[in-house]
Amino acid sequence: MNVRNATYHDAPDIKILLEVLGYKTATSILVNQLEAMFGKDDHQVFVYELRKEVVGFVSVHFMTQLAFDDGLVFISYLSVKEELKGQGIAKALEQFVVELARKRACDRIQVHCQEWQTPAHQFYIQQDYQEYPKYFSKRLVYGE
Repeated sequence: MNVRNATYHDAPDIKILLEVLGYKTATSILVNQLEAMFGKDDHQVFVYELRKEVVGFVSVHFMTQLAFDDGLVFISYLSVKEELKGQGIAKALEQFVVELARKRACDRIQVHCQEWQTPAHQFYIQQDYQEYPKYFSKRLVYGE
């Protein structure tokens, strides 16, 4: 498989893949975040390489569920280069996460997907995800 752990050297490629999802960020922020995750097994980023080029990535977070024996995996980002969509890369990344979840005895995977990302919705439905309504988010503002 062409999936490996991301390193801070992958930050420029991940930046481009985040822009595909509509997220703009600085490479320096990505470098800092990737370095902060280094050596931690509860937050991980993986990249998919094709001919030694990063063409996709997934960011996952493993969480304990207080009320259950099994864990939860949360996919915060999954992106593939626009010109390579439909070639099985996203599916390979998602399947990689499924295998990680099974190894860690997680009973489910959740993913946040913006309402306007309709093609991504179809992808997740095809991978047997079900819509889980009522996701709430609170934005914190500092310095006011």
